Amino acid sequence: MVVALLSFHHGFHHAPIVITKGTKGGRAVLLEQFGDTADERIKDMFYAGAMLADKGNVGELELIVFVSEAWMGTNINILPSQDPKRIEALMVHSLDARTKEEQLLSFEVKRDPKGKVFDLKEMVLPKDGEPKGKLLQAFQKGYQIISPVHN
Repeated sequence: MVVALLSFHHGFHHAPIVITKGTKGGRAVLLEQFGDTADERIKDMFYAGAMLADKGNVGELELIVFVSEAWMGTNINILPSQDPKRIEALMVHSLDARTKEEQLLSFEVKRDPKGKVFDLKEMVLPKDGEPKGKLLQAFQKGYQIISPVHN
């Protein structure tokens, strides 16, 4: 995760990345092609999990971390990508594979006029919501299809 944050902080855009920790070590999977729709992204995460289990098995999954760029809207009535006041963000979403506890961190990306990142500012997310998504679970399911475990 530190590598993804540092590369982003130095002004680079990067593909989404999944960082895993398991009982046999850790690995990162760069998602160079990531679907345009929610369904395509779920499939991509499933296949990435299966590929990791096949090519770089880390043992029983303990932690899955997904790092990606995103737009955050300021107006709930329009899509963030169409919001003229949208905020560029770096999202860090994690899943404890054993307890199923999820956490979400969000950083506002600050760029200079040339487009280079000069700051990442942690954003305070609403406390009343829980980060429940389908991407990390899809990755875990794909991994477990190839490498069945009991978590």
